[in-house]
Amino acid sequence: MTAIACVLLGAVGFYFSIGLSDQWWLGWLAPIPVLWFAFGPSKYWQSFLVAFFAYALGCSGFIYAYGELMPPPVLILIVTGPAIVFAVPVIAAKRVQQSFGGIAAMFAFAALWAGIDLASSFSAAGGTVSSPSAAEIAAPIFIQTASLVGFAGVTFLLGAFAAGIAASLRSRSPAPAVIAVALFAANAAFGYIRMSAPQSGTLRVALIESDDAVGKTQRDDKAATLKAFDAYAAEIEKLRGKNVKLILLPEDIGWVGPAWRGEVQARLAKAATVADATLVAGLNTAVDGAQRNVSWAFTPGDDTPVTYQKRRLIQGLETRFFTPGKHPVALSNRTGLEICKDMDFHAMIRSDAVATHPLLLAVPAWDFHIDDWSHGRVSLMRSVENGVPMARNARDGLLTLNDRYGRIVARTKTTGPFQTLIGDLPLDGSGGNTLYDRIGDVFGWLCLVLGIAATVFAFFKTKRAA
Repeated sequence: MTAIACVLLGAVGFYFSIGLSDQWWLGWLAPIPVLWFAFGPSKYWQSFLVAFFAYALGCSGFIYAYGELMPPPVLILIVTGPAIVFAVPVIAAKRVQQSFGGIAAMFAFAALWAGIDLASSFSAAGGTVSSPSAAEIAAPIFIQTASLVGFAGVTFLLGAFAAGIAASLRSRSPAPAVIAVALFAANAAFGYIRMSAPQSGTLRVALIESDDAVGKTQRDDKAATLKAFDAYAAEIEKLRGKNVKLILLPEDIGWVGPAWRGEVQARLAKAATVADATLVAGLNTAVDGAQRNVSWAFTPGDDTPVTYQKRRLIQGLETRFFTPGKHPVALSNRTGLEICKDMDFHAMIRSDAVATHPLLLAVPAWDFHIDDWSHGRVSLMRSVENGVPMARNARDGLLTLNDRYGRIVARTKTTGPFQTLIGDLPLDGSGGNTLYDRIGDVFGWLCLVLGIAATVFAFFKTKRAA
C-alpha cells in the first residue's frame, strides 16, 4: 500500500506540472514521495517500479493530446522514455544513500537526473520537450539559472530540492533539507536580481492568426491558398498607422506552388509596405527541388523575401513530406528566424544565437490545441538560455510575446476566426551573450559524469562492505 500511495502522489504531482497543466510548484514536490520510498528499506526493483510508474502516469496526458496524431510506438516512447530518465537516477541515488548518506544521495540524484535529461535532449524525435525543467516556465524567477548553465541547471535544482527533503524525511536529519532550501532560496534570489534589470527599449509587434484561413498544405490548390493569404493581407493592412514594426503570421499557412509563387510574394510584400513593418509568414514550398517548411520575411519596399527553411521536423508527421534546411537566418534588422519544432533543440538555438546575436526571435508555429502551453513553454526556455526575447504565433495554440527572461508580455489563445495580438516587446541588448552561450552544456555533462562516478563508487563500497 505504501508503494501504491507513493506512485499516486508522485503521479498527481507530475501530471499537473510536467504534463498538460501548469502547476509549476508541483514540479518541486512531485519527486518527494518516490524518493522517500526509495531511501527506505524497499528493494531496488520496487523503487524502480514506483519511480517509473509515477512518472509514466504523470506523462499519460500526452496520450490524450497526441493519440490521434502519433503512431503507437511514438506514444509509448513519449510516456516511457521520460519515466526511465527519472527512474534510473532514483535507484542510483538509493545506492549512494546506502553508501554515503542523504546529502551525497541528494546531489547524486540531482546530477544524474540533470545529466540524463541533457543527454536525452539530443534525440532527433523530441529534443527538450520532455524535460521536467519546462514545468517551471510559468514561474520565470526560478529558471534564470538557465542563462548560466542551460535547462539542465533547472532540472538539477528540481532534483536537489526534492531529494534533500525526501532524505531528511526518511533519516530525520535536517541537513539535506537545509541545503535543499538554501539552494532553492539562492536560485530565487538570483532570478529576482537578474529580472530586476531595466529594459532598454521596446518593439511594437503584431501577431495575426486564424485557424480557419488556411490553404492546402500537401497539394497544389492555388485558389484555396491565395484566398488564405488574401485574408491575411487584408488583416495586415488594418495595421496601417499603428506603429507596428514586426508582424508575425503562423506556420504553414498553405502550399505555394513554384508556378504562382510570385503572386503570393507580391501580396505579402504589398501588405508589409502598406503596414510599414517587417512581415514574417509561414508556408511550404519547393526550394532547391525539395519540399520545405519555410518562413518568408519581407521588409517594407522589398518585393523579394528572405527565406528560412525549418531544420527540425516532427518525426513521421513532417519527415514524410519535408526536407530540412541547413542554416540559421537572421534579417538585417537582427530578427532571428526559427519555426516551431526548431525551438525544442537547445544546442541548435544556442549555436544560432552565438552566430547571429539576434535582438529577438520571430517564430511561426503550429501546435495541437490541447498541448498549446505545454509545448509553447519549451520555447521560452530558449529565450532565457540565450537572453533573447521572442514572438511566437502558433496555429491551434497560443500567440505569445515574451521578454529575454521568459516573462509573458502578451498572450492569447487561438479561437478559429482572425485575431490580432499587439504588444510592446522589451529589447534588452542582443542575444547570444549569456554565460550559457559561452560555456554551453558543460554543467550538464559534468553532472552526468559525476553522477555516474558517485553511483559506481557507491556500488563498489557496498560490495566491499558485503
